[in-house]
Amino acid sequence: MLAVTAVLYRPVAVAELVVLTRQLAEYTDDLESVWEIISLCRSFLTLRDNTVYFVHQSAKDFLVTKASNNVFPDGVECIHRDIFQESLTVLQKTLRRDMYNLQAPGYPVGDVKPPILDPLATSRYPCIYWIDHFCDSKCKALVRSATTQEDVRTIDTFLRQKYLYWLEALSLCGTIAKGVVSMTKLWDLVQVQLT
Repeated sequence: MLAVTAVLYRPVAVAELVVLTRQLAEYTDDLESVWEIISLCRSFLTLRDNTVYFVHQSAKDFLVTKASNNVFPDGVECIHRDIFQESLTVLQKTLRRDMYNLQAPGYPVGDVKPPILDPLATSRYPCIYWIDHFCDSKCKALVRSATTQEDVRTIDTFLRQKYLYWLEALSLCGTIAKGVVSMTKLWDLVQVQLT
């Protein structure tokens, strides 16, 4: 959990952390247990308004620098890859047409209110940052590896099946501009692989 939290690009809700961390998968319906686990890490993590934060930037810096061999025994790229894979798994399950049941194409996004049971509650972070984690999971020596080629096929399948739904979710999250930047980043990485 500390390794995942250390490489995330922003603080996340507890429910998001659960879906991004394989070791917490069994606690999807037991957030109280996750809160207890977070409290065991109170030297590093704190919980405010159901969002997980580092107690201080120095705690994160310590994990990423001085304790990196213990926190990332297989390297930080592996954690990014795990988050990327978990993100796509979550998105494959949750993204669908008209996620907020607006029943009106062109509905002004500024007028949208998330439903009480928000289908994006656990997939908001994965929706916005999956490409970043994919790009950061690529060690230069592994760019042409079989694992990378498998990931590329997974991304291709995802984009063919869920691209429009992903764009809709980005719009509902208010992050279309971030999606454009992410797609450019992905395109640049793919171009490097093809050369």
